[in-house]
Amino acid sequence: MKEKKSYNVGNVIKRMLKHMWEQDKVQFGRIALYTVVAASYPFMAIFLPKIAIGILEQGGPDAGKNLIAAMIIYACAAGFLAVLVRYLEEYIKTRNTRIRVLYLGDLTRKLMSMDYCHYEDARFFEEYEKGMNAGNNNSNGIEGVYDNLFRLPSKFLVLAGMMVLTGALSPLLLISLVLHVLTIMWTSKRTHDYEYSKKEELSKAGRRIGYYQRTTQDFSYGKDIRIFNLRNRIMENYQEEINAYVSLFKKICNREYLLGLLGIVTLLITNLLTYGILIQNVVAGMPVSSFTMYVAAITSLMTRMLEFGTDLSFIWNEGEYVDDFYRFLDEPLIIEGEKTKEDVLANCRQHSLEIVFDHVTFRYPGTDKNIFTDLSFVIHEGERLAIVGVNGAGKSTLVKLMTGLFYPTEGHIYINGIDIRELKKSEIYELYSAVFQDVNVLAFTIRENVGCASGGVDEKRVQSALDKVGLWPKVSAFEKGLDQMMLKVIDEDGTDFSGGERQKLSIARGLYKDASMVIMDEPTAALDALAEAEIYENFNSLVQGKTAVYISHRLASTRFCDKIALFDGDGLAEYGTHEELMKKEGKYYEMFVIQGKYYQKEAYA
Repeated sequence: MKEKKSYNVGNVIKRMLKHMWEQDKVQFGRIALYTVVAASYPFMAIFLPKIAIGILEQGGPDAGKNLIAAMIIYACAAGFLAVLVRYLEEYIKTRNTRIRVLYLGDLTRKLMSMDYCHYEDARFFEEYEKGMNAGNNNSNGIEGVYDNLFRLPSKFLVLAGMMVLTGALSPLLLISLVLHVLTIMWTSKRTHDYEYSKKEELSKAGRRIGYYQRTTQDFSYGKDIRIFNLRNRIMENYQEEINAYVSLFKKICNREYLLGLLGIVTLLITNLLTYGILIQNVVAGMPVSSFTMYVAAITSLMTRMLEFGTDLSFIWNEGEYVDDFYRFLDEPLIIEGEKTKEDVLANCRQHSLEIVFDHVTFRYPGTDKNIFTDLSFVIHEGERLAIVGVNGAGKSTLVKLMTGLFYPTEGHIYINGIDIRELKKSEIYELYSAVFQDVNVLAFTIRENVGCASGGVDEKRVQSALDKVGLWPKVSAFEKGLDQMMLKVIDEDGTDFSGGERQKLSIARGLYKDASMVIMDEPTAALDALAEAEIYENFNSLVQGKTAVYISHRLASTRFCDKIALFDGDGLAEYGTHEELMKKEGKYYEMFVIQGKYYQKEAYA
């Protein structure tokens, strides 16, 4: 990640206004009308007392009628302006919400297209969380800045007019008001700077609290919490994280309180000057009508100056998070080569793959421990390779490396002779049909879950894939068949599958894609041993000359594979055919003898 450049609020506002122009040009016209109307409305409340008292001071037989007429005219005009201001304000805010939601589309596309390695880097999310959250609500971030920006011109015009009135009475009073507002803005800026300096700590603390919130609200943890009496432990940890967050937030609040004392001092000075000057003018002969006008003007001016200062501070402060949002959108979070799937498949016999690990060393970002050190081996074109080993031996990490989700820390990985770094990421993903242990069923139809598209899905191929994994009888029994929705998040009539059925659905997805290489990364963990063996045997018959990798800590896949690679905590421990490894009577032999009885009546010797 690049080091952040200095924050320039002007550039942020310029970019936001440019985006508004691109998305909704008419919005500028609405804001212009709002500015004129909203700037006129406050002066009516200032001049009304002067007009009313002036009529009474003049006296005469028609004073009462004139006063009533003035009040009626004021009420009608003020009512009309108030309704118009309110309507324009709400409509403009609604359009700002639309613009913010469009930004969320940009954010979503960025998240789904950036390199996968960032998902497993906690530091990345601590760095960008505030920026990514800048588009998540109506009050802060992008929409908050837009809303404050569109009100700013009208508030500026009101301030200018009231400052002229106040300055005519006493330049000293005007200076004190300006100094008070500048003090408030300065304290707000200093408080924000301190809070922004703690943003990664706040993000980390919030992430930890969020974990315990999600855990207590996730029904899938309900059984474990009750059976193993985890409630007290969870609540103890939860309370510790809350205390840590409160302690950090308390530091920020204490800084805000101490800086806020300066604002109280300047407020007292301003109030003393205001009433001192007004009283002095009344003694000198100022009319009561003028006195009431100046009291209203000064009180309104002070309030509006504070609002104006607060709005400027808000735009400055929240604009920094919007700047983080833009920085996230702009940063090239994907390493792309130029070569395509066609380049990979140009010189192979059966459009399958050869994967070469050439002195590969790998460790996850932010860690010092190598998962692999100087690893070299080959998965030959059209070969069926079983990768086995205990949990934590790095089997799933191999999948992430060969599919381009991570690049080696050192060394090279070649796909049909092309360095994986030279390929476009989207083209790499097209080469593989991968079935993972963690099955993600989406709130789409069964057809879309298998075909991974909303249109152009081949129904016969979907049906064939479901039939091969044994799910078609269940799916065909639904009234809507392949159009049956999964889950109840979107459709209350949606269905869900058991753990084993979900994994079969995932396998059907891999079969439908029909890519050049098949990877099965422990996809049958939720099935019993015999069902697992049956799935592997059926799946093997469907490979049809493709390169295939079967990863498991159980050994149902090994008998029909050409080669077996056994990984332990130190890397590649054994490599060869089933017969070769059995003759060595090493770690593979021990695992197979122990597990063999679960796959057949007579264990292999």
